[in-house]
Amino acid sequence: MEKNTKILLNKTRTVDSVNVNTQFNISMENTNKPIPVNDIDTNINAYEVFEEERKESSIYRFYGILNGVVSNPIYNDNIKIYENSNTGAVESKKISSSDIYEKDGWIGYFNDETNEELELIGDNESSLCEFFPFDPGYKRLSILDSDGSSNYLMKITYPYAQTDITLVQNEFNISLKDGLPIIEKMVVSLHGRDYVAFKTPINHGLQPRDLINLYNFQDLSGDLALSQRSKAVFKLGDNEGKNTDRIFVMDIDPLDIDFQAGVSTIKRIKNNYESSYYVRILKSLTTGYTDYDLFPAAFGVNYYEDDVASFNFIKDIDVEGLKDNLGRPLSELFLTIVKNDNDSQPNSVYNRYWHNQQSQLPANIKDRFWTRIVGGYVTENNALVNYNIRAFGDPTYATNSWFTNIDESDEDFHGDIVEYNEYELLERSLENIYHRLNTIYRENLESITKNSNVPVPSKREGYIYQPHSRIKIREFSSFIHPTVDLQTVFDKYNITSPQEQEKLKQDYKVPDYAIQISPNVYRWRDLLGIGEIDGMGSGVDYPFESGAHYMYLNNRFYLQRQDPPCNFYLTAEEILIPQDKDKFEDMLNRPTFYKYDILNIDDFKGGQSSSITQNGVASLLDYNNSGNPIKLDVRFFSFFGVYELGVRDVAGACVDYNVLDITDIDENC
Repeated sequence: MEKNTKILLNKTRTVDSVNVNTQFNISMENTNKPIPVNDIDTNINAYEVFEEERKESSIYRFYGILNGVVSNPIYNDNIKIYENSNTGAVESKKISSSDIYEKDGWIGYFNDETNEELELIGDNESSLCEFFPFDPGYKRLSILDSDGSSNYLMKITYPYAQTDITLVQNEFNISLKDGLPIIEKMVVSLHGRDYVAFKTPINHGLQPRDLINLYNFQDLSGDLALSQRSKAVFKLGDNEGKNTDRIFVMDIDPLDIDFQAGVSTIKRIKNNYESSYYVRILKSLTTGYTDYDLFPAAFGVNYYEDDVASFNFIKDIDVEGLKDNLGRPLSELFLTIVKNDNDSQPNSVYNRYWHNQQSQLPANIKDRFWTRIVGGYVTENNALVNYNIRAFGDPTYATNSWFTNIDESDEDFHGDIVEYNEYELLERSLENIYHRLNTIYRENLESITKNSNVPVPSKREGYIYQPHSRIKIREFSSFIHPTVDLQTVFDKYNITSPQEQEKLKQDYKVPDYAIQISPNVYRWRDLLGIGEIDGMGSGVDYPFESGAHYMYLNNRFYLQRQDPPCNFYLTAEEILIPQDKDKFEDMLNRPTFYKYDILNIDDFKGGQSSSITQNGVASLLDYNNSGNPIKLDVRFFSFFGVYELGVRDVAGACVDYNVLDITDIDENC
């Protein structure tokens, strides 16, 4: 009997029924899949799955450390700022030149008084002999800020566009797109023969035997055929072999050729392909401080005892579909660091003090501490060259151009100057951009002190830094892909349909960023996969985990002086005591004070002479006999650099410090 058959007895219908076998067929529906008779085994290659997932992922996560090499040789004033405990007023006290110290690159003072210092820790004695840098100090310049305010904003950016600039001023609208401008002609002598050399305002990127085209040069011989053929670079550098990045030599008699600054330009040639020159623009992929965490690195202290910071971008960076400024898939990103203005608590004693000092300035700047950021390049020192970041603030360059009003909230930033050659299919970075800023107080010091007894010229030297650090996420092959000639295929098989032509292009794996050198003929460099290294060693490899690529960044951030003064001279001024007593006291407090000599000590006799010489400054400040004044010769150091940027309080590291008097800390603490 089948399993699906049920027997029903007649007696179940009525009591009089006779039992007769009756069969009903019941349909049973199976809702489960049958178990296969044989076992099925599947082998999965974990490495292949890993590689497939890694290849398909476009998510990046960035973490690492940031080692800030920063200090404050450019400070507002040599003063101690404190809040009067009795009145609540914010006050300041001048620190005399003899009490100014340098500690690990920071300029400041050692506290020797109680009840005045703001940074007390628990009691009035704890800050005695503690070192305090002048403002801006640790809290405004360090990567890690103890008061919780951020001093810099970190962003992830990528090159998405390009622009043109006029690098050297001229009246013919010659700009970077027309080639690298020439600013100087020189003569280089070698083996008894003179060769012509030319200087560019930025790095030229040339090598010996490179071919270049020359535009708007003067052929004084009539036989150079400058417009008909390219010329070869003979060697690099001047007569001493220096400045090879900006000077190139050609096998031409200097008497046969001349140039016009900013109008005469050159372009490098490779296999008849001319290079193009432009500035890359970077776009931000992150927005603000909430996109990353910043915290002290474990046991992280650099040589100067400054804390090293660790960071972790908690926002995933997705590069899917993003193209660079040449329309190619992204091969590089940038870690962009921008100095901000909100680097101290708004109501801090320091901010209140500087805002009060600047109260007479225009409304748009009086409540700021830092100036707006300016962008430019480290160029040759020439008054015609725009974007010279070291020259910003020098009156000689007042009519020059820079990238201005840069702010950490910006989404787009100007980047490096680049050369691109279509034959090589590579971009070469020639000059990195710098950001420059100064404090509002220093930049406007002349206006702030104009009504005081001792007006002070503005201090126009600021800080500069490189904002963008390259992150190589992919790399193009060292080899150019063999030229693909689809036009020959189209002609051979009479393929005219756009759909069929596009399909054939895909079959030949021609990428959308390939260069079309003639109709349907393409050249390109393959974008290497992550973990793929070509025969020349090009390629990248980094960890992949949980569907994302992890990239560790180990960066140094250098905050530099705009124009370090590497030269100095001594200046002297004669004054009379007691008539010039206030002026003398001000002189003693200047950071550049060196020493004074009494010129007429022989006019004083006996004990009076001895008292004046032995008691020093105290006796001079107490002297009141205007009928028989003391004549002083007061001397100062004057530091100066390449550019005219006003008063410099601190010499550059290139000055021989042996000429300066050194005071031991133990003498005060």
